[in-house]
Amino acid sequence: MQAQVDIRSWLLKQNDWLQEAADRLLKKGEIDALDVADLAALIKTPAGRKPSSHREFAELSHRHNVQDELRLIQIGEVAGIENLEPRRPLEFGSHNLSVIYGHNGSGKSSYTRILKKLSGKPRAAELKTNVFKAAPPASRCQVTSELNGQQSAHEWHVGQPLIEALRNIDIFDSDEASHYLTAESAATYIPPIVGMFEKLAVVVEQVREALAAEQAKLVTALPQMPAIYDGTPGKRFYESLGAATPTMLNGALTWQPEDESQLTGLIERLKAEDPGALAVQRRRTRAELQKVITALSGGAEAYSDQSLKAIRGLRQSAKEKRQTALEGAKIKTAELEGVGLPTWKAMWEAARAFSASPYPHDQFPVTHDQARCPLCHQTLDEQAQHRLQEFEAFVQGKLETDAKNAESLYDKALEPLSKIPTEQEITTQCEAAGLGSKEWSDYLKAFWLTASKARAALHAHEAVHPAQPVAHQAETIASLTDYQGRLDDEAAQYEADAVQFDRAQASKEKLGLEARKWITEQAAAVRAEVDRLKKSKEYDAWKALTSSRAISTKAAEVTQAAVTEAYVGRFNQELRALGAHRIQVELIKTRARNGVVLHQVRLKGAQDARTQPQGVLSEGERRIISLAAFLADVCEKPGAAPFVFDDPISSLDHEFEWAVACRLVALAQTRQVIVLTHRLSLYGILEDLARKVSDDWKSKHYRAMRIESYGGVAGHPSDQDVWNASTKKANNILLTRLTEARKAGDVGGADAYRALAQGICSEFRKLVERSVEEDLLNKVVLRHRRGIQTDGRLRAIQGIQLEDCRLIDELMTKYSCYEHSQSTEIPMFIPEETELRVDLEALSVWREQLNKRRDAAA
Repeated sequence: MQAQVDIRSWLLKQNDWLQEAADRLLKKGEIDALDVADLAALIKTPAGRKPSSHREFAELSHRHNVQDELRLIQIGEVAGIENLEPRRPLEFGSHNLSVIYGHNGSGKSSYTRILKKLSGKPRAAELKTNVFKAAPPASRCQVTSELNGQQSAHEWHVGQPLIEALRNIDIFDSDEASHYLTAESAATYIPPIVGMFEKLAVVVEQVREALAAEQAKLVTALPQMPAIYDGTPGKRFYESLGAATPTMLNGALTWQPEDESQLTGLIERLKAEDPGALAVQRRRTRAELQKVITALSGGAEAYSDQSLKAIRGLRQSAKEKRQTALEGAKIKTAELEGVGLPTWKAMWEAARAFSASPYPHDQFPVTHDQARCPLCHQTLDEQAQHRLQEFEAFVQGKLETDAKNAESLYDKALEPLSKIPTEQEITTQCEAAGLGSKEWSDYLKAFWLTASKARAALHAHEAVHPAQPVAHQAETIASLTDYQGRLDDEAAQYEADAVQFDRAQASKEKLGLEARKWITEQAAAVRAEVDRLKKSKEYDAWKALTSSRAISTKAAEVTQAAVTEAYVGRFNQELRALGAHRIQVELIKTRARNGVVLHQVRLKGAQDARTQPQGVLSEGERRIISLAAFLADVCEKPGAAPFVFDDPISSLDHEFEWAVACRLVALAQTRQVIVLTHRLSLYGILEDLARKVSDDWKSKHYRAMRIESYGGVAGHPSDQDVWNASTKKANNILLTRLTEARKAGDVGGADAYRALAQGICSEFRKLVERSVEEDLLNKVVLRHRRGIQTDGRLRAIQGIQLEDCRLIDELMTKYSCYEHSQSTEIPMFIPEETELRVDLEALSVWREQLNKRRDAAA
């Protein structure tokens, strides 16, 4: 209970996203991709990155009690996997202790490798096909299992994922032995309260991977800066965009006209071979630019709205005064209308001018008696003379004078209107003034076109349409004036360059400006990159929160009591059970990684702590220690799953072999244990120990099997043979074989009979030996058994009779030649079927009578 309280307290100090991960693990047991996405989204929020206190974590107090019982029933239909081609399934049935005997190469390890692969063991070797045969169409097998009494068949193909239902099978072989002896490993069974930390560390890693995957999509689109700009301030800025402030960024991405002018000036200065000539050229350009400014200024003033209003005012004044003069020009003696009109005035002034020729000394109009009219050259009567005098009086009168003055002012206002340059003249002016861009040419042409229209309208007295004023040019003139100033500065610079010029420094400045300009041309990409880098930094900050160090630290603290101490205790207990407690080894916690606490077997008391057990201990000692570590690791898992041992006593002496056999039988009391071995000694010991538990238990839970190889393929389960059957059953097996040998002889002759009968004779010799151990001596002493058993057995031996010994002695003598080599001078003859059957039946009858005598004596 204290552990749950401690863990809850620790969780409530963590950031909200980590609390959410733990809460989902406790509620669901596992985390899926949607959960990881939710957690990755939560860690991006301010609230998700702060501790919270609203979760109860009630699941920490729940008890987990799994009592499932899993059993392997059979492995069959093996095809295309290594050299296994069993004719029928390898069956384990309902027995708790299955012992599978087979010679080397009989397929024991191949079955083990299949079970490791399909149950998803981390050190499972890759399964191969039979390298001596053509590749099969499929590599597969079928495994039947039973969970809590319910059988299931699983067809599995090599390359497919593990069979989830068989994940809990535990397997010990040479690879596992090496792992437990040399590598750091985590305990297989972790209590749920501790396993939560391991899962939490995995979830943290998944969230980090999800964030990293999102971050990886933030691909830069920033162009590579040309190498020519290496070393410039622009290049350094370009390579450190992540540190750029908004002010720095705006400044770096702005290219002002003066920047362009400065760059152009540097280019020109560097081009120039004669700076003095360029200075003259700049002065000349400035002068031409002044003409443009002057013309533009004059045009802007002449055709401004104010000027147009002034001209219109003069026109109106002249018109009004002319009208007044016309009113005053109605002379009584005039015979025609129109006196005072402009055409009339023009004619009158023409007459005045002409009169100076015939009458150079007379004042106009000449009206003496000899005078004639300057227009019609007729003599003037008195009325005509009076009319001419009135006309002149009108012309010289005040009203006419006022009208003339007003018209003169109006005419003078029109005279100075700026002359409009042609388009070609504008183009030439722009080029001469350094305004070569089309924009300037188009701008000035548009300005003068407006002025031209206004000028035409004014000269037409706006009779058709009114004159439109031109736009204000103050800003344009200011810009041109700035340009003029720059020309002055350039001219001054060239003049200075003509005296002294640091070309290297100018080149460096030019390159720096070009780098800056290049960067401004990538403004959109640069801003996008700054945004990307900013987002990437956010991801770095989020990923920094996914460190599993705190989880590992807490896991180590909790695991020390809940896992490590228990694991070490079990290891020491297994060492004692296996008789290996005197070997100087210990299981220690080495470190924690991603919430998982790792352990390793080390030498105890070694002067050099780096010395590994595999470099000091014997092969047998290494084997027994690794077996102890394996059993300590897996025995405490909840439920009962099968244990599979492939040659567990490899390299062990008889003492350790006996201890291992005892431990295996003890394990078989509560779960299924499958032992594959090539050692007859273990085979016999396990049978003996199973009987020692009880005859009833042995009959229900002990199953002895054999697999064999033949014709290049292996894994065949074989029928019960003479060597592993009871003596009574073995006797019957030999009688059955003798019948088959006789039938073969009837068909194929003596050679066919002898080929089979010789083997029967050899097996019969071995059966006689076993009959001495198991029948005559009542199994008090057995080969391949560690001890002598007298309890309940020794009394029966007193019933042995002389006839018993004589029969055994005769049969041993008669059939020894078929088991041991003989001299070539003494030929070996195979008994006829009748003779051999008599001997076999005689041994069977003797055994039956011996048991009857002993039963009667008891």
